[in-house]
Amino acid sequence: MTLRDIYRTRAEGKHPKSIRVILVFDDGSKTIIEYERDYPLRYGTNPHQPSAEYSFKEAILTLQEIKTGKSGMSQTNREDLLHAFSILKYFSNPACAVMKHLNPSGVAVKETGQDAFIHAWNCDYQAAFGGVVVFNKPINIDTAHATEDKYIEVIAAPEFDDGVLNVFEKKKDLRVIKISGIDSLPKFVGDETVPNIKGYEGRLFLETPYLTKIRSIDDLRNRDMGKLPAIVSEREPNEQELNDMLNAWYVCAAVRSNGIVLWKNGYSVGIGTGQQDRVTAVRQAIEKNKFLNEKERGDYNLDGAVIASDGLFPFPDSIEACGEAKISTVIQPGGSVKDGDVIKTANKYKMSMVFTGERCFSHH
Repeated sequence: MTLRDIYRTRAEGKHPKSIRVILVFDDGSKTIIEYERDYPLRYGTNPHQPSAEYSFKEAILTLQEIKTGKSGMSQTNREDLLHAFSILKYFSNPACAVMKHLNPSGVAVKETGQDAFIHAWNCDYQAAFGGVVVFNKPINIDTAHATEDKYIEVIAAPEFDDGVLNVFEKKKDLRVIKISGIDSLPKFVGDETVPNIKGYEGRLFLETPYLTKIRSIDDLRNRDMGKLPAIVSEREPNEQELNDMLNAWYVCAAVRSNGIVLWKNGYSVGIGTGQQDRVTAVRQAIEKNKFLNEKERGDYNLDGAVIASDGLFPFPDSIEACGEAKISTVIQPGGSVKDGDVIKTANKYKMSMVFTGERCFSHH
């Protein structure tokens, strides 16, 4: 076996057919959740780690592999799909998420799937190489042709128009997944959910999935600080900025903390992820945007862009960096000891700012 073969070979392991979780509450009542093994993963996070995927018997999502390759999907491929769903579930217009290592490298919401794919890919064409591409609407032949010169591991969509699969068959390693149920996934506070179970070294964490209270741009128009979300800056956001803030917030919830999303006119123009301090995540997103702009890729200028932050800004340094980059609008949880200085800095640059009153950290 060559070194390259390692990445194409299935890691065999012994995994149970099903897993039953019995929740016993303090009052003695019980809830049983049963998971069935449903996909033979090529391997786990790394090639020497056997892994199996299980799904809740009454799961909303269904995933059907209609074209395989490379001995199937790895755990990372499948997790990329699931994290893409957590983004795309919010959008009714054609949207595309390009995923890499469980983070979006680009997301776009446009009038067509083809346009959404091009804008999502070009957000970070460097990181997108070898990624997982997921659509919330059927793929037509024009969209399929737009993917032809890109190296993609997995493509997923609800349906595929005539001729699309013929285009995909030309790529030996490409895996194609038909999906259903995205629109029915829980999104907002109050929606019914199944708890997330995370395990580490013999310990389990049972956590309610992240749900947002922000349902529309109308929730972002408020001026009353006693009822968050609220506009806290002197300048109010315009309609385009409100729409961009809402979309950026939905995407930011799926970015590894400290997470930053730069968004403009319906698509991401920069993403900062996985940093241990806020200002570095901001600078990462801004600086990578500038670096990628050295290649012609369309309008990814930050002038007038929105920034979404999954956590509060502890100091005004991040807002200074945004102002210097001509970012016009900020959406963030608020709650810092230095909120006053942060707002003052936003006003200095004539930026609009909304406090959501909720955090959307993700440490996946």
